[in-house]
Amino acid sequence: MGKTIIEVTPKFTENTVGNLEKLIPVYNADEDVLCIKPKESVPAVSYDWGGEIWIRFEPESKEVVGIEIENFESVFIKKHPEVAKVWKAAKPFCNQKKTRVKEDSICESFIKILLSFLDEFLKNNPQQTSFSIG
Repeated sequence: MGKTIIEVTPKFTENTVGNLEKLIPVYNADEDVLCIKPKESVPAVSYDWGGEIWIRFEPESKEVVGIEIENFESVFIKKHPEVAKVWKAAKPFCNQKKTRVKEDSICESFIKILLSFLDEFLKNNPQQTSFSIG
């Protein structure tokens, strides 16, 4: 009796960017990992996108609920200097509880810029993924 393999890949739709803007960026300097995640944990599976980015999505709906980028400063930022510019401003607010409106707006701007970058990156590198932004 053979195994049945079910392909599970996330859905990245036009609603995804809107949903992800409600998430928070958290940077773990010890692990050099940037997570864009919900304030409250949700069950999710991770999809390895080209060995560079992990896309977190709900298993049933396949809706994207977060993004994790390993080796964020040591590799990702160096490969993508356009993200590095905004990261410099956002970094101080991505490892602590945000308490001021200014910090919220900086983090929201960072997330929007990062998601815009990832949107373009996905469109320009379709060979790395089996899903696309609608």
